[in-house]
Amino acid sequence: MVSQPFDLSLFDDQLTGLPFAHFQPIISIEDKHVVGYEALARGRTVEGKVVSIGRLFSQATSKLKLLSNLDVYIREEAIRRFAESGLAHKRKLFLNVMPRWLEVLNPEKNLEEVLPILKMVEKYNVPPTSIVLEITEGEFNMEPERMMEVIGFLRGRGFAIAIDDFGAGFSNVSRIGLVQPQFIKLDLNLIRRGFSDLIFKEILNAMAYLSEKIGSVLLVEGIESEKELYGALDIGARYLQGYFLAFPTAVFESLHFIDIALDEYLKDFNQRKLNQLKSLLYFNDVVGTFFETRLKEYFVPEPRDNMVIFKPVEPALFPRFWRAYLRLVYFVNAQGVQISPNYKLLRSENNSYYWEENREFIRKDWSWRPYFQSFIARREVLEETHTTSEPYRDIRSNESIVTFVYSYSDNVILCLDFSVAHLHDPLWHRAAVV
Repeated sequence: MVSQPFDLSLFDDQLTGLPFAHFQPIISIEDKHVVGYEALARGRTVEGKVVSIGRLFSQATSKLKLLSNLDVYIREEAIRRFAESGLAHKRKLFLNVMPRWLEVLNPEKNLEEVLPILKMVEKYNVPPTSIVLEITEGEFNMEPERMMEVIGFLRGRGFAIAIDDFGAGFSNVSRIGLVQPQFIKLDLNLIRRGFSDLIFKEILNAMAYLSEKIGSVLLVEGIESEKELYGALDIGARYLQGYFLAFPTAVFESLHFIDIALDEYLKDFNQRKLNQLKSLLYFNDVVGTFFETRLKEYFVPEPRDNMVIFKPVEPALFPRFWRAYLRLVYFVNAQGVQISPNYKLLRSENNSYYWEENREFIRKDWSWRPYFQSFIARREVLEETHTTSEPYRDIRSNESIVTFVYSYSDNVILCLDFSVAHLHDPLWHRAAVV
């Protein structure tokens, strides 16, 4: 028997009847099939329309006990339905757990007595290893010691732990280290902004890198378009969830033929990614070839008062694609310290090009940049005279940049910054460099 039911009109007079659970499939990109389901709280309006009731859980704390009972009711309903589906030993059920529910636990009582999830899985014969408890990242108000006690207890009983809505708030990332989640779910709003905002895209990449380094499975939720699917793949998501793939339903959808659809998307994504990488390699090769064969003499440094200068040349002498994508010229020494001004290539309103000199970066130390260290090592071991960095985001211009590095002597190294934002444009191709 499920916990004592109650009417949703207690919370909102626009709602009526009992709450219930819908289940949204979670798909493994590696296996190309459904690996689990997230249980989502649903109810009906007085007109009979099925709606999410997630907003109820953000109501005032005066209703905390009543909301906690609502949460327990929906969770038990989800576990019961999961058990009846016959999937409890084959798939995983993801259940949301808000830390504020844990805050009301009586510290004087044994956790066995105050955690209803333990009685539920035993009652319906669902193995705890099939349950993933999603802890909402933005709600951590509990004392860390108590939180870790509860999480450690649940993990010891076999439950998996996920951090939900990671990045939704500006909470302490160190909590990830404390919780050590098996899953990290990226927040829908941050994801959607990240796929269209260059800075947020880098933040997403950093989150993805974090999940990989700590051994957590990255789950991207809220995917609502092909673009967002490709964005999730691009940052290395292993699990996918969202309306583009499957809507929450009252039954546990198996999504027959999802493997065929995902296979097609993966092939298309991989081809796009391969083309992008090939374009970058081709761009780097052409930059290096033009420099070595036609342009090297234009950048010969001139010594001047314990530094060097670049005698700016007429940009019309450069190939068209150099004028379009070259951003900055400067020199560093073998220790990575800048020994010249910055020379920025700019375009005027009448589309002519000119140089702008900036001396504020003289004596800046760039030795910490990975591409510089890599170049010095390759120069010493492989006797290479030039290299090109991996793309990175320039903090001042917000452009995707690669730096071409050339050694004029042991202690004078040329750096050319090029924008490579155009390489994300599928219309860019080899003809663009003529």
